[in-house]
Amino acid sequence: HGLLLHIDAAQSCATMPIDVRSMGAHLLSLSAHKMYGPMGIGALYIRRRDPRVRLQAQMHGGGHEKGRRSGTLPAPLVVGFGAACELASQIMETDRSRIATLRDRLVGGLSAQLDAVVYNGHPEKRLAGNASLTFRGVNGAALIRALPALAVSRGSACTTEEPEPSHVLQAIGLSREDAEATLRFGLGRFTTADEIETAIAMVADAVQTLRSEMLQTAA
Repeated sequence: HGLLLHIDAAQSCATMPIDVRSMGAHLLSLSAHKMYGPMGIGALYIRRRDPRVRLQAQMHGGGHEKGRRSGTLPAPLVVGFGAACELASQIMETDRSRIATLRDRLVGGLSAQLDAVVYNGHPEKRLAGNASLTFRGVNGAALIRALPALAVSRGSACTTEEPEPSHVLQAIGLSREDAEATLRFGLGRFTTADEIETAIAMVADAVQTLRSEMLQTAA
């Protein structure tokens, strides 16, 4: 039977080329809303040869999709997914370059105005629209409350309601304290340069205020 290589491509399908052969993928899942398509539709690539992957159905009924998933497909969502894929393939390179430039400005601007800021992850081998920053000496939850106009998160979108700090951040070496002082910023196709400048000013002000309050409390 061997091991199956299942790749979570939901976050990358609109920002970088995906070739299932060169990746050696046995299974590859995609999500439409992660690439500006409609919510509620996705796709699963299943390798047909070398080796052929056989899946056991989890939904039973009319035998649709060769017995893999019974149920009528939502045609409008499928069409919307296809249109999103087509658009992404046309503007992927320019999109990625522009978003990466904005991300670098965000990280650089905050690092210039604040001390004890750590940029987590590889500086280049990362998604263009993702920036994970640790603001040492600041509680992440308190920082989010101080930024009501910004959509930021303490972890992945799937775990925003979890009280525990990100296990991924701790796995890459962050202490619990640093993980709790970390925010994730997401940039996308519609993010503007003006929004980045506004975010820099708002975050810098909030961090400085919280750090000042902590020093006053400690004194």
